[in-house]
Amino acid sequence: MVCSYKPQLFQAQINLATGRHMLSILSGLAESESVSIAENSKWSVKRRFQNGTFKISYPPYGYDAVDGKLIVNKAQADIVRLVFSEILSGKGTGKIASELNCRGVPSKKGGRWTATTIRGMVGNEKYTGDAIFQKTYTDTHFNRHYNYGEKDQYLIKNHHDAIINHEDFEAAQSIIEQRGKEKGLEKQNKKYQNRYPFSGKIICGQCGGKLKRRIHSTGRHTIAWCCTNHIEDAEKCSLKYIPEPDFEYAFVTMMNKLIFGHQAVLRPLLMGLRGINSEDSVARLHDLDKKLEENAEQRKVLVGLMTKGYLEPAVFNKGNNELLQEAERIQRQKESISRFINSDNINLHEASELLQYATKSEMLNDFDGELFIHFVERILVYSRTEIGFELKCGITLKERLVR
Repeated sequence: MVCSYKPQLFQAQINLATGRHMLSILSGLAESESVSIAENSKWSVKRRFQNGTFKISYPPYGYDAVDGKLIVNKAQADIVRLVFSEILSGKGTGKIASELNCRGVPSKKGGRWTATTIRGMVGNEKYTGDAIFQKTYTDTHFNRHYNYGEKDQYLIKNHHDAIINHEDFEAAQSIIEQRGKEKGLEKQNKKYQNRYPFSGKIICGQCGGKLKRRIHSTGRHTIAWCCTNHIEDAEKCSLKYIPEPDFEYAFVTMMNKLIFGHQAVLRPLLMGLRGINSEDSVARLHDLDKKLEENAEQRKVLVGLMTKGYLEPAVFNKGNNELLQEAERIQRQKESISRFINSDNINLHEASELLQYATKSEMLNDFDGELFIHFVERILVYSRTEIGFELKCGITLKERLVR
């Protein structure tokens, strides 16, 4: 709508501009004040870390917090001593957790015990009466991280009454560390880093859980993989264990099929990816860029008309909002196409590597763990007789499990 110039409208625009300017200034001051308060708070906490006056608000299992001090909870302390005793006797963390659950002993939060809970307990120095402060820290974006040396830590000896003596505590640490080395576990890294080729890569098709490696002391299949949900409760998932050699044999079979038939399977895939990845997507991105430029120009014209008083505020807001929504839709389309292109580039590279390998290699006779890790993203278990290898090049190949 076109209207005549009005002094009241001009004054309203000045007031609006002034209000926005003041809001910007006030927002800046508020942000500076927030940063200052946060820094002062961090300094105060750090001082309390240094002089040992920091109050632990959430005590570990075995203690209660009373007026900022850790007081031994006698009933829980007995369980703590039992856990350390069992560790020192050679019992595993999973077995200890299972026995506590069978006895109906509630954990700190009233839930079930797990091997992870037990390991956390055994590694907590507070049971010796000492306290280490700043095990975690918060970054500038308020995200919490474990402190692996990025920040100073503060050890306060004899901070409270001990439940476990230092000798037993150190001995338990040595046992846990040794077991970790035997199993290939590595601190400050992924739990199963360099452990087994299948670790973390086998997914249950029934419940979506991951399959865990199990060692059977009796029976024909000593090493097998079982769904974690089935281990916890058979009613949650009915998928029973699958012997490890079945997965290995299926992988060898799949790779040999690719080696034998790479011209019929992999080469068409590679050609298809190259076709999808090129001209059409790039041209579409170019068209979207032009639409964004036109959209920005239209918004600029609207602002000019509004500034000169040729448009009512309601008309300007309606038109500007519509253009902003359109720009957002275009931007989402651009991002979607860009992700599509990047994904195809990754798939194209992986398909090219797999084709190159299949072209030059001879048939496999045995399972190769490094080869599996290199080409397979994960295994989908549809049943105990059928699985799917989801390859890094973007295709999934089904195989029957032969027993």
